[in-house]
Amino acid sequence: MFIETNDNLKLYVKKSGKGIPCIFIHGGPGAWSKDFEIFCGKQLEKDFEMIYLDQRGCGRSEGYENTDYSINKIVEDIELIRKKLDIKKWVLLAHSFGGIIATSYVNKYQENVCGLILANCALNFNQSLESQINKGCELLNITRKENEISLREEWKQIAYNLVKEDKYYILQYKDYNNYIKMNSIDDEIININMSNQSFNNKSYFLDYCKLSEKINTPTLIITGSEDYAIGVRHFENFKFQDKIIKTINGKHTPYLEDTSEFIKAIEEYAFSIRNR
Repeated sequence: MFIETNDNLKLYVKKSGKGIPCIFIHGGPGAWSKDFEIFCGKQLEKDFEMIYLDQRGCGRSEGYENTDYSINKIVEDIELIRKKLDIKKWVLLAHSFGGIIATSYVNKYQENVCGLILANCALNFNQSLESQINKGCELLNITRKENEISLREEWKQIAYNLVKEDKYYILQYKDYNNYIKMNSIDDEIININMSNQSFNNKSYFLDYCKLSEKINTPTLIITGSEDYAIGVRHFENFKFQDKIIKTINGKHTPYLEDTSEFIKAIEEYAFSIRNR
């Protein structure tokens, strides 16, 4: 189905499964929900009524070069979807950059949320770029040129060289074949307008760790022991009042590479919030 936003964009939304309503907030900036649905959606649909959203300017949703892709605008899209689907309270399940969006939503609409799951999430994009640069220099066997250029330009140079040497996947995946498997799906992404403007969007580069101090929603934080895409210890900056931390011995995409452990952590969390 498609749900129309207040600024007349059609957003791709799919509902499937039974249980607690749960909206998946994908990362990127500029990814989509299809890969997550394919790799672990069916298992989650046993406990949740899953709602898969492609954010504005992403995947199968509309969004143009001059569209507003600010965090606040995406938050309002999510609240509109809740109202359109007539959901009283739901769980937000975010991956990667989606953590910034989900945390911002819960901070504003905490009364509409019964749970928050942050799977390998960034709440400070700059810290995650630092992690990728440091690990990238190690993989490229070069010395970091710190403070010589801006952080974003430095990341672009490192990322370019990692891709050139076919090493960028190491930041995110344990197995090269999983990287290929993910790309075979993500190559189908139709709309990349959000992705194209992401490095120019100031709202993406604020420190959202500070918001976490205000949130008492039960929060499950899933982190990878070797997640260099986000930062192995990035989660230590999260200050949620009611949190559980689950470390998986893996990298950035546990829903693909460590699916059973990932699902088990979420199922246990779902059981705990049902019994509150």
